[in-house]
Amino acid sequence: MKLPAICLLLFATPAFAESHEALIDRAFEALEDDLSKHWSYTHTQEDSEGLYVGRYDPRLPEAERWELISVDAREPTASETEYYLERRLKEREEDAEDDGGFESVAKEGSIALVEETDSFWLFSFEPVVDSEKNTDFMESVHGTLRVNKEGHYVAEMTLQNRGAIKPGKGVKIEKFFTRLAFAPVHQGGPVLPRSVEASVKGKAFLVVKFDETEKLTYSDFERVSD
Repeated sequence: MKLPAICLLLFATPAFAESHEALIDRAFEALEDDLSKHWSYTHTQEDSEGLYVGRYDPRLPEAERWELISVDAREPTASETEYYLERRLKEREEDAEDDGGFESVAKEGSIALVEETDSFWLFSFEPVVDSEKNTDFMESVHGTLRVNKEGHYVAEMTLQNRGAIKPGKGVKIEKFFTRLAFAPVHQGGPVLPRSVEASVKGKAFLVVKFDETEKLTYSDFERVSD
């Protein structure tokens, strides 16, 4: 599996302020950008369907690389295994589509240093609107990027709405939040994705409420190829 596409988009960030660009570029260079070739790992998915724990191993034949180990700490059923594997297949297809070329996720001139401490830099940015269809949505969202000074790597990126979003007729999103976290696999080691959190809450046509949260966690890494 590759890093979530929204992170990879930032690799192409243009030069806004030279010092900020150089700092961010070096921070992204520290990330291991493709897990699917070099790493075996445990994948935990927690959402409204339950707590799914699986394992990925690139050394196995392609159709066997993903294995669902448990659901809510019990043996998974056939339908649960099918659901889990379909989700992983969809992610792989999305990664393949993203390989066609990346646009910058940050609007030119929008990156700003918000805070600097002894341990990190915190930047804010405005996401790029990449199509007319999501103009209203993306213009209601802002992002942050935290770069850790020790090891100089991207530690966290978030996207969050400022206020209510109305992406379509009859739909109102009250909460939109995405958080991606990264950390070294060991002291001084490669920086890998550790978690992805996403939540959305709102209402459709005044009566249908939705409140969904998903968290993906990556752990028990084992490097299996160079």
